[in-house]
Amino acid sequence: MAIGKKKEEPVVDHQIEVKRATQFKNGNIGFDMIVNGVTIYGCVYIQGKTKKGEEYAFVAFPQRQGSDNKYYNHAYVKLSDADNETIEKALEAMVE
Repeated sequence: MAIGKKKEEPVVDHQIEVKRATQFKNGNIGFDMIVNGVTIYGCVYIQGKTKKGEEYAFVAFPQRQGSDNKYYNHAYVKLSDADNETIEKALEAMVE
């Protein structure tokens, strides 16, 4: 294994449970979730449209600003499509 070389990790389905959710005024949803027994606080489900009119949605993990003024995730899990669907369904049930 070479240092600094990124190895492509396979996407795996996880056990996910959304614990609480709050919808913000801009339509995004803040939530906490448990992934394979590990609680991650401060996630945000962001959805919107691109300038071309294409819809997008993704989970933003909690971040902190570094001394270089860039933001870095301090918790992260690579989510599969099935994981994203699980999160979306749970958030829909909790927020509406």
